[in-house]
Amino acid sequence: MPTLNIAHRGFTRKFPDNTLEAFSAAIKLGADGIECDVHETADNHFIIIHDNDIEGKRIAEMSLRDVQQVRLREQYRIPTLEETLELCRGHVLLNLELKLVYSLDRLLEMVRAMTTPDELLLSSFQSALITKLADLAPEIRRGILTSFSTKDAIKLMTLTRAQVMLPMFSTITMTLVGKLHNRDLSLIVWNCNTSEDIRTALTWDVDGIISDNPDSFLLELTIKK
Repeated sequence: MPTLNIAHRGFTRKFPDNTLEAFSAAIKLGADGIECDVHETADNHFIIIHDNDIEGKRIAEMSLRDVQQVRLREQYRIPTLEETLELCRGHVLLNLELKLVYSLDRLLEMVRAMTTPDELLLSSFQSALITKLADLAPEIRRGILTSFSTKDAIKLMTLTRAQVMLPMFSTITMTLVGKLHNRDLSLIVWNCNTSEDIRTALTWDVDGIISDNPDSFLLELTIKK
């Protein structure tokens, strides 16, 4: 299978990350997927944003109405999960990184209604959350995020029941890619942004590259041909 070109929080060359405009730009560019971050508001709505707070206020203490009054760079809205699913379905793989999410049943109900399992990857740094998803939504692919070298990747995947490992690119080796593939497990790297790193990751046959520069990925494919 070809390596997936996954735009980190959308294509952010011109637009703020995690906005519908950045997502639309990634789709127009021809990215295979989009990675974005999910938080839950105080009134149990899901929004797409990376940080735990907005303008010094904790998202978990804000209502959806509070969030929708905020403008990034004085013009861009913070999108809801529903808007993001609507925009992306039928176009790209959507990798939802679950940040502070409490109503997991409600989130799963929403994604099941608005997209198909083959268009979705749910990921998190929280191993307990990934394990819980294995019981609640076995049909949806699950990925465990890591930012440090993992001594026993196979053990981590077994314990979390994840199907995809998402490590920081600088922490992996070609040997690790092979070990995971031998167990029918996938590996998608992140923080893989330079042309050199993208080229190396492609050589190692990783399953996906989450990059701030999905256009560089496309350029590397052109050079490779």
